[in-house]
Amino acid sequence: MSTAHSEFEPFVTIAIPTFNRASWLKNCVVAALSQTYQHFEVVVSDNASTDETAEVLKQFGDPRLRTVRQLSNIGLLPNWNACLAEARGDYIVFCSDDDTLSPRILERCVAVAARDPQIPIILGLCDFYSPADGWLDRATPSTKFATGVWEGTRLLIEYLRNNICVGNCSMMIRTEALRARGGFPYDVPHNSADVAGWAPLLMKGRAGFVNESCATYCVHGASETSKLTLDGYLHIERELANYIVRMANCAVEDPRARRRVRLEAKLFLARRIVFALAQHRKRGAKLAEMLPWIWHQRREIIYVGAINPLNFAKPIALVLFPKLIADQIRKLKEHYRQLIDSVRSDLI
Repeated sequence: MSTAHSEFEPFVTIAIPTFNRASWLKNCVVAALSQTYQHFEVVVSDNASTDETAEVLKQFGDPRLRTVRQLSNIGLLPNWNACLAEARGDYIVFCSDDDTLSPRILERCVAVAARDPQIPIILGLCDFYSPADGWLDRATPSTKFATGVWEGTRLLIEYLRNNICVGNCSMMIRTEALRARGGFPYDVPHNSADVAGWAPLLMKGRAGFVNESCATYCVHGASETSKLTLDGYLHIERELANYIVRMANCAVEDPRARRRVRLEAKLFLARRIVFALAQHRKRGAKLAEMLPWIWHQRREIIYVGAINPLNFAKPIALVLFPKLIADQIRKLKEHYRQLIDSVRSDLI
């Protein structure tokens, strides 16, 4: 199917599931309505909020905004899927009520989709922002993948390797493709259901990629992830990795690509475990307290070194000396950003 870019103007739904986040919601809706691409709607599914959410939404007189209120709290994932059921768009962008979209996310994603309207998903980069301490972690552009259409498994592997930073709010999904999968799955922990919803779409063939920031994910103490215990976090990461392996076994046709996705899912889990242990140590846990955790997770940690022994040093250093390593990584990232900005200035 070939469609001229100038004639390709799909209708897009920006879906915002919300519950008792009135203080965050207004900025989220304002950003959603401030798109440079004009053919879209914004659907807010209010999960029976008991705060000022209804009053905040009444402040908007924009006809592109629709509000659906649940009669009772149906739960986080059912509310996401309620947004999917309400969507009138050919494509859908999910944005949690505490996140914000770039004004050009739809313009950028639609331009990529126009190259191949059959692709089920277009990934964009995602920044991370912590309002508590004011830090903004900007997504680093990929040096491997330019904006365009690529094999989906290659993009999935880049995500699993942490080489591209994407979020649920920084991607556009073909609505029917997600509906055909039943929406966001209920058989995985809800904290990882977003990845479980879109990752299999990358296993079906080609997918889109926008190599610039498309949204900002907000990190704060009221989020569901921040409330997790270390044990709960590790359980979620293990369930997600296992889910990706199961989906790869079913969906990835090429045996070589299937093996690669399974391998990267295991390495992804190992890195997430090390990260969680390092964060726990950074928050003040004594090394003696960490040893039982390290021993319990030893198979995954050692798995990193089994693939490449040189990789084993970094996980150990992260757990033993988390602050030192974090400071060095931060300095390297800042140096890289300054270098990129310098190159861009020269090109302009």
